[in-house]
Amino acid sequence: MSVRKKVYGFLGLVVLFAVAGYLLVPYFTSDGAVSLADTARDQEKEDKETSVPVEVAVARRGEISASILSTANLTARREVAVAAQTEGLVRELPAEEGDFVQAGQLLCRLDDTEARIRLQSARQKLAQAKLQLEKAGILGEKSDVQVANTREEYERYSQLYADRLVSEREVAQVRYRLDELEHDLRASTSDTRELTHRVEELESEIEQFQLEISRTRVEAPFSGYITRRVVNVGQTVRSQDTLFQLGDFSPLQAEVFLSERDAAAITVGQDAAVYSGVEAGVGIEGRVARISPVVDRSTGTVKVTIELSRGNELFKPGAFVRVEIRTDTREGSVLIPKRAIVEEDGDRFVFVAEENTVKRVRIELGYQNAGDVEILRGVSAGDSVVVAGQGGLKDGSRIRLVEGAAA
Repeated sequence: MSVRKKVYGFLGLVVLFAVAGYLLVPYFTSDGAVSLADTARDQEKEDKETSVPVEVAVARRGEISASILSTANLTARREVAVAAQTEGLVRELPAEEGDFVQAGQLLCRLDDTEARIRLQSARQKLAQAKLQLEKAGILGEKSDVQVANTREEYERYSQLYADRLVSEREVAQVRYRLDELEHDLRASTSDTRELTHRVEELESEIEQFQLEISRTRVEAPFSGYITRRVVNVGQTVRSQDTLFQLGDFSPLQAEVFLSERDAAAITVGQDAAVYSGVEAGVGIEGRVARISPVVDRSTGTVKVTIELSRGNELFKPGAFVRVEIRTDTREGSVLIPKRAIVEEDGDRFVFVAEENTVKRVRIELGYQNAGDVEILRGVSAGDSVVVAGQGGLKDGSRIRLVEGAAA
């Protein structure tokens, strides 16, 4: 090889190395290492921009019940209008709306002055009548003794007259005296009966006045809350005027109306749950207390009464609630949140997370409750299903968990 060719070859290599060095300078550090961190960040940014943020939940095994769902408004176990039983002026109102009162506690007192005056007068008349009755009784006893003695005397005189020892006139005189005494005895007996009736009449009047006085005290017929007061001090009320509304909230009840088929699937004593219509997820236990034995002709439904097991400030008479009556319970079922389910063209499916991607899986549902659903086919316990962010997913989509989401 000539010297010229060697020189040209050497110069070509120098140019080639210079070009390569110029192109590779951005990828080397001052220490001569390739800056792969920048490349990784670029790739991560690209993946983040193309992945869908989701929240997932893990399918678990648990207990779930089949339920009949309905809605109702809560009612008190007992609620009555407390009315006046006599006329009168309201003198005292020791109870107020919202108060809890015990059975027999005074709610309202009417003026009883006139009734007490009549009662006192009747008692005085009764005392006088009893005194007259006592005197009549004494006179009756005296007349009874006189009649008995005179009758014996008459019988003796009759025997003497038969023996010709006394005259007929003497016998007649004794007979006349006996008749007179018997007449007095009958009159005394009649007076005694009349006075006895008078005493009984006055005793009845006293009982009536005492009843009127007792009716001026309006008392609670049972323990409960005063839900309404419609009377004021100084007001004149008439008999049967409503004064208060009283309700017994222990327990509260929910009356639901079910089809004949649903009603046939439940029994008295069956478990139920009542959920607030205001606060989602807030509920308390209950039970089926009564099932009506008849079907409403106009609606074709059966009334079922649910009793709540305990009180809660969110559950008050009149409140709207959702009622769930459990008819069957399964244990060890695969459960996922209801919000994981997506419906499309009549099919139900979920997205199952597999590392950084998802797989669309068709499912078959079983029992459901307020928050969970039983999966009969398609999902196994331990699978992670997407519960938020499904709208932007399709089979094979890349995903990333949002901050705080459960893996």
